[in-house]
Amino acid sequence: MRHGGSRLSRPTPVATVAGMPDSGTPRFFADLISWYALEALAFGDALGLRSALLQGPGTSAEIALRADADPRTTATWLAAMVAAGYAKHDTGVFRVDPDQVAFLDGSFPAVDTLALLDFVRAMGARVPAVLDVLRSGSAPDHDLFGAEFGEAVGRVNAPLYAGALVTDWLAADDEVTARLEAGTTVVDLGCGSGAATRVMAEAFPTSTFIGVDRDAAALDRARRTAPGNVSFATAPPASYQVVTILDSFHHFADPDAVLAQIRAALPPGGVMVIAESSYEGDIDVDTADPFSVIGLASALLYCDVEARSPSGTNQIAPQDGGVALRRALAAAGFSTITTHEGTGGYRVYFAR
Repeated sequence: MRHGGSRLSRPTPVATVAGMPDSGTPRFFADLISWYALEALAFGDALGLRSALLQGPGTSAEIALRADADPRTTATWLAAMVAAGYAKHDTGVFRVDPDQVAFLDGSFPAVDTLALLDFVRAMGARVPAVLDVLRSGSAPDHDLFGAEFGEAVGRVNAPLYAGALVTDWLAADDEVTARLEAGTTVVDLGCGSGAATRVMAEAFPTSTFIGVDRDAAALDRARRTAPGNVSFATAPPASYQVVTILDSFHHFADPDAVLAQIRAALPPGGVMVIAESSYEGDIDVDTADPFSVIGLASALLYCDVEARSPSGTNQIAPQDGGVALRRALAAAGFSTITTHEGTGGYRVYFAR
């Protein structure tokens, strides 16, 4: 590639080999194409071009006017979207590919795709700082990832929580559901911007929910849309009856200490609910799922970095199939552990 250039020479066609996509494009270049496509989509989102294209068919000049964007930038972006398969072109008029509308307008039900675009932009800006942490072995600064990144992460799984947290994950344990319906005190630990906390609070209005997170900026965002039975704090109260830790346990730098504190705070009969990505603990089985790339790369770039501590991480990650988590739960005094394979690729643990 030329220095500062925007085009790679097309690789010489080669025969399809093992590990190569069916299209015959070498894996490296297929991944590179996908990276450029997503970066370009995120770039256009920030410039207002995604929204302008969604308003309806239009010429490049019309879409530039809608977005108040530079005409040349708009023309280049639209061509990139056609090449990536997000848009179609016919005699000077551009329109969204109908099959891609749900991804571009945020209506896809399983995940907030627009939050993922924000995640892509925010993560790219933080790669140098992440590399410094990984090279030095030091603990990251508390604000390494920043408010913009935290806001995007907080939105990514919101559709999943809205669709599955109450009706599938929590519903798998009749006793937990009965407690929540009757009214109890729940701590949502590692709540971030409070998406899951709000879902639970709205579903169980007789219960009291306390979202806990060390990120004060995230808690400020959470308070803006919190129901009346929710409060937020940077530390949990002295006691509570139920605690949820949803897709955040693997971020804790000292999970054994966290579990010991929870065990001490829960009364007899109290329950902890943990949701973590559902791995089998067999690398060949787990990596056969193409979506595993997202989870593993996220762990590399973000989750494992946050979990580092000055003395070296004691993180309990889900990739071992839950072996370390079960061992830690037992060591902390949780004698009964049941699991549920939940919607969205998550394993839900109920520990008593």
